[in-house]
Amino acid sequence: MESYRNGTVPGRMSCAEQTLRKHGKCSEKVDKGFLVVKDPRIGTGKFKNQIVIRSADLKNVMEISQEAFANCGNLREVQFRNVNLISRYSFSHCIRLKELSFPAGLEQMGMGAFMANKRLEAVRFYRDSNLTVLPNLAFSDCGALRTVLFPKRLQSIGRRAFYKCESLCHAELPLSLKYIGAEAFYGCGLKELELPEGLLEIGEGAYRKCRNLEYVYLPDTLKKIGKWTFHGCTQLAVLEIRHDPEEIGEWITNKGCVIRCPRGSRMEAYAKNYGMTVEYTDTLV
Repeated sequence: MESYRNGTVPGRMSCAEQTLRKHGKCSEKVDKGFLVVKDPRIGTGKFKNQIVIRSADLKNVMEISQEAFANCGNLREVQFRNVNLISRYSFSHCIRLKELSFPAGLEQMGMGAFMANKRLEAVRFYRDSNLTVLPNLAFSDCGALRTVLFPKRLQSIGRRAFYKCESLCHAELPLSLKYIGAEAFYGCGLKELELPEGLLEIGEGAYRKCRNLEYVYLPDTLKKIGKWTFHGCTQLAVLEIRHDPEEIGEWITNKGCVIRCPRGSRMEAYAKNYGMTVEYTDTLV
């Protein structure tokens, strides 16, 4: 019998369509825009483009496949309780989502899972969550995002994870963090930045064009600073670094920024080579 990629047979509605039209006996139910899913897993693209859904009760769900709710333009609220996997692009372009709270059991999130959610304002991870990697593009282009509470075991923030989150003005990173990816916080609204001890590497352009950024402190554990890391941060007055990283990329900041570093350090020589002003701290760490 002929069938389509989504499992439907010509002339017959899919299970999702039956649910959304209140026909058939499926494991989902939607009533007046409120969706309840009882199955532990939601398949690929299951509710993609379904503008009828306004709220989703996913408390029984453990795994959400890619694009499961992508482009659900009226989705305003999602409730998680047991989820441990949220796959790539699963909630991308849900432009009316405002807040997200993730449970302790969340272990894995896919690329672009919540990207381009234009009205998203707050993201809260359970502090003891098992999530260690925030993927590429996770919250990219979420321009209204103001608050992010990170899990304490987080080790890596991927490329463009918070790209152009212009409203993000405070993000306290956990001590567990080791790596910040390229352009991870490009164009964010941060004003001061004290990166945590234990951080090893900052990728290229990670904080590029953060135009409100005024002060940056880099920890003594940092080994690599990618090129253009703070370039285009036009208000950045002081970058303080009291040790010599193993690798320093080109033009990590603009000429107008003062490099505060130890006398006789490689950072002093770097700053002078790029025509930057130097202020001296105590001895090299």
